Amino acid sequence: MGDPESQEGHPDELNYLLSNSVHCAKFGGSFAPGARPEERVLPWYCRREYFVEGWDDPAIWRAALVEMVATSMIVFISGQISATIMSYDSSQIGAYVGVSNIILLSVFIYATSPASGGHMNPMITWATFWSGICPLSRGVLYILGQTLGSALTGGLLRGVFGMDRSLKYHGGGCTFDPSVVSIGQVFLNEVYSSATLLFLSFGVGLDPRQALLFGPTLGPLFVGMSLGLVSFASSGVAPGYSGAGMNPARCFAFAIARKDLEHNWIWWIGPAVGGLLQSLLYNLVPPFHAERGEAKQPIDDLPKLPVMQG
Repeated sequence: MGDPESQEGHPDELNYLLSNSVHCAKFGGSFAPGARPEERVLPWYCRREYFVEGWDDPAIWRAALVEMVATSMIVFISGQISATIMSYDSSQIGAYVGVSNIILLSVFIYATSPASGGHMNPMITWATFWSGICPLSRGVLYILGQTLGSALTGGLLRGVFGMDRSLKYHGGGCTFDPSVVSIGQVFLNEVYSSATLLFLSFGVGLDPRQALLFGPTLGPLFVGMSLGLVSFASSGVAPGYSGAGMNPARCFAFAIARKDLEHNWIWWIGPAVGGLLQSLLYNLVPPFHAERGEAKQPIDDLPKLPVMQG
């Protein structure tokens, strides 16, 4: 038997790293369970600090820079994946899109959640702000960074594809044929697909109880699976329609790549409305609510699952 403090797998190691040695982006809208605050002060919309604090915090600016770079990279790879899949001229496009989205988003959330929370999507940041788990300063700076990063990627994709292939591949996606599907149909699909993705992402990635059920590492994978499921479901709704975008930054980059912003408002307003729907539900039925007569028991006091030791 060795010194207990020197043994690997010490139960307090992760908490020590998160709280003492390593700085993490600590806010309720982070996809890193260990980086989320343990307590929430309600109601969030009555707290002055939620709206006015953080603007001069270097840590938030650095996190926004991470969001800008990560959004640029994930959109760049997503555009290349879309072009590659379309070049195969296969009938299995929907399956390829779903699987690639699972892997792509999960890996990027794992890579960025300690530094920024792993949003890389204005829709996520927008919804977490209106849910009271992403302060205004962080939300504004994140969305600005995500938009700037996607604009840069739009130019990069156009440079990589060239003019002809940019038009052939529609810049990477987020397009539809008005002669086959109407603007209203696309907008409705965008709104409810976005709300569905947010509902799943909040449930598997941001609900504080999920860390007890799945552990601290499976949340990003389940968020990626949610995107893969919803994107696959909407990818074959109509010919000439790429399906729900659910990421305004991604669709903005693809529109820049093909030099066509005519209907780009759909990919912004649709997710914004979907985000408001999810935020309304989150505020009405927060994940930490308790039923009448139910004892309010701290998470730390809940029974621990048995751990097998070798």
